[in-house]
Amino acid sequence: MNPNLVTAAGLVSDSFESARGSMRASVGLARLSIFGVSVLWSLVAAQALDVNVPNGSFESPKPPLGFPASPLIDVWQKSPQPPGIPLPSGITWDQLSGVFPNTAIGSVDHIDNVNGAQAAYLFAIPGVALSQTLDSKYEVGTAYRLSLGVLGGGGIAEGSSFAISLFYNDAAKNPVTVGTLGITYSAAKFPNATHLRDYSLDIPKIQPADAAAGKNIGVQLSSTFGTGAGYWDIDNVRVVAIPEPSALALLFLGAGGWALRQARARRLH
Repeated sequence: MNPNLVTAAGLVSDSFESARGSMRASVGLARLSIFGVSVLWSLVAAQALDVNVPNGSFESPKPPLGFPASPLIDVWQKSPQPPGIPLPSGITWDQLSGVFPNTAIGSVDHIDNVNGAQAAYLFAIPGVALSQTLDSKYEVGTAYRLSLGVLGGGGIAEGSSFAISLFYNDAAKNPVTVGTLGITYSAAKFPNATHLRDYSLDIPKIQPADAAAGKNIGVQLSSTFGTGAGYWDIDNVRVVAIPEPSALALLFLGAGGWALRQARARRLH
């Protein structure tokens, strides 16, 4: 065999092995970076803490046997009636919100994803609201998420709106909003009147200078616009506190970024 061909073949083989080794290193680093990011997210998720929301699934009290609903509701405070809001005939303001059992129809629950045995209702009338102030406080360096399931039913009008909010009370006991998420009804958004759709409001981490820092967390659920037709069904109110990532999580984040940079550099060479 021609010695020049042998030498050329050896050079090609060496180049191929070198490239394959570089590819293996790049893949390994990429896997390391993916692993690091996965671990980071796991650590951050593990640090998320459930904040206690008493009667967050509206299980209390139970309506009297045989009643389809009850205006009584434990823990949650009802909003006072605002002036100039007309009410449906024969209905009082107190009756515009309350709890109801998720009564089975045949073999299927009335709402297929209710948490527990009951949910709450609010008529689609502006100003109808439920709120409560929790024992937990807004902590500096912590972000918050408020979530719940909601649906519009009973012939609710297109464009009716609902809002979920986090607030705190100032020195005069007046509620001050920290964040609000608006929800607008449409048949397209709520195609299934027996299935709650989950919504979440995210609050960025609390800063030392924020007026909310150290104050008790407040939750409000309110009908903000409607014609009086229909209602909002709500359930499973949750608040989650998400602290700043720990030093270990930040270390994995840095390692992931380093691995990605190394992988890119090797691919370029």
